[in-house]
Amino acid sequence: MFIYITKRLLWVIPTILTVLLILFSLSYLLPGDPADIILGPRATPEMAEELESRLGLDKPWYQSFLLYLQNIIKGDLGTSIFRDRSVLKVILDVLPYTVILTLAGMGLAVFNGISIGLLAANYNNSYFEKFLTIFSFITASTPTYIAGVLLIVIFSVNFNLLPSIGIGDGGLLDSIHHLIGPALALSVGWTGYIARLTRSSMLETLDQEFIQTEKSFGIPRYYILYKYALKKAIKPIIAVIGLGIGRLLGGAVFVEVIFNRPGLGRLIVDSVNERDLPLVRGGVLVAALLFVIANLTADISYAYFDPRIKQK
Repeated sequence: MFIYITKRLLWVIPTILTVLLILFSLSYLLPGDPADIILGPRATPEMAEELESRLGLDKPWYQSFLLYLQNIIKGDLGTSIFRDRSVLKVILDVLPYTVILTLAGMGLAVFNGISIGLLAANYNNSYFEKFLTIFSFITASTPTYIAGVLLIVIFSVNFNLLPSIGIGDGGLLDSIHHLIGPALALSVGWTGYIARLTRSSMLETLDQEFIQTEKSFGIPRYYILYKYALKKAIKPIIAVIGLGIGRLLGGAVFVEVIFNRPGLGRLIVDSVNERDLPLVRGGVLVAALLFVIANLTADISYAYFDPRIKQK
């Protein structure tokens, strides 16, 4: 297991270096003078010269990239052009909102997905099971932004049950109330995926010999279902949670924009619109790191629950 984890950790290095190279190259891929594009038509030659020096555009490409890497290693992501604050501090101010939203969305997806999958497996070959299966397919193929708009229309506009924008006034209950809609929107796709995974895993487990033995002893079906079968069938669901968190981090961008919530995704979108290149670089880098960590967790989870993977 130690060797497997070490190999996966070593793969993180070229991945992060590739992300850094792409992010750094954004400055050179812009048509025209990047400083003029970022500052706009009112930029003076002095302002453009100062910005080029700050971004390292006044040096040869390889020197600027090495300096950029050195600053990243030191934890210096630069200074926001239009906020005049450290990029790292700006990101840390909004990052907790994205993390909370992602974990809440994953929690709802796991709870709802396992519940639907258990019901579908328990009522296999029934009309109720067919309905749940169709429902799972629909939710699994529904994009996050469409789910967000539908939830706002139904629960905010028509029934006035959930707030449509913001994060609340700071109180715990109000913050949770404002979190329900975005978390539901974020969880929709993975709810269907986990439901299908749970159903197939449960049906496979219920056909195994030890379950048939328990049935022959006259143990109630619900006890077998929740005490024995679920304990074994839930392993692949646990293994994909890390992968799901990585995917939900990407979906959080749409949710934060639609529900007008602060967060890393919203910050990156605003930074792109403002052409705040250091903030775009820093935001995408942090998002990539979170994604890599989530996928690394998923790989380790797979190896823990399926020892065969350790040999690959």
